[in-house]
Amino acid sequence: MLTGSPPDLTPAPSASSPHLTSAQLRIRRVAPLRPFAWLGLGLADLRRTPAASLAFGALFAAIGFAALLVGDQHPRSAMAALSGFLLVGPLLAVGFYELSRRIAADEPVDALLALAGLRRRWRPLAAYGALLALFYFCWERLTVAILAFLLGSADLWDFAGLLREVFLSPRHPILAMAWIFSGGVIAALCFLVSVVTAPVLVDRGGRLSDAVEASIVAVSENVVPMLLWSGLIVALVLVGFATFMVGLVVIVPLLGHATWHAYRELVE
Repeated sequence: MLTGSPPDLTPAPSASSPHLTSAQLRIRRVAPLRPFAWLGLGLADLRRTPAASLAFGALFAAIGFAALLVGDQHPRSAMAALSGFLLVGPLLAVGFYELSRRIAADEPVDALLALAGLRRRWRPLAAYGALLALFYFCWERLTVAILAFLLGSADLWDFAGLLREVFLSPRHPILAMAWIFSGGVIAALCFLVSVVTAPVLVDRGGRLSDAVEASIVAVSENVVPMLLWSGLIVALVLVGFATFMVGLVVIVPLLGHATWHAYRELVE
């Protein structure tokens, strides 16, 4: 169980020989278990801003629940939408980054102030949104194409029936493997360009290309902690899905605030 004080599980980030990006952003190397500490720091921020954080989290959960409700009418699209949650999550979580930034800067904190503060960065964040939209469009089209090619008409099932047919039925091993592999590749590429991109834009502004480069370098310099961090994100989001989106009310704010602290340690 996480506590309000972040666990000191590993040494602090190393400041020796940080890697410089072309935009002169200095990327640190961190210890392998630091992602657990980021979750602890994220929980501390969540406890300091419960109303604003949980309000944003409830919005996420409502969007996910709405996708489930329309799933019976459009099962293939709903399947792509829910699985694509991880792809667009870094952009949708910008409100949490702004809340954590305000906490660190000892500025007034509430949901409206956080949203108003993001207006100064709307251009690079809009460009980042377009990049993630491209990832999502590729994933949605690929999901529909795989289901149509290997399964025929997915409209024969409701959403729950489609999930059972794809993942629990022994009749479609190639379909399940193709979908998981292709999704894993797209998710890995999206994670590579997203680890610190949105927090960099929220905190410093600048060009999208510089923030993406910083994210790529952060991953390449911290492969083991980034593998752990991505695994924790996927596991927690799956817990949220398993609770019919109710768990996302807390999980999304936790991950959003934790991502800010990951950025603060990874980018000097």
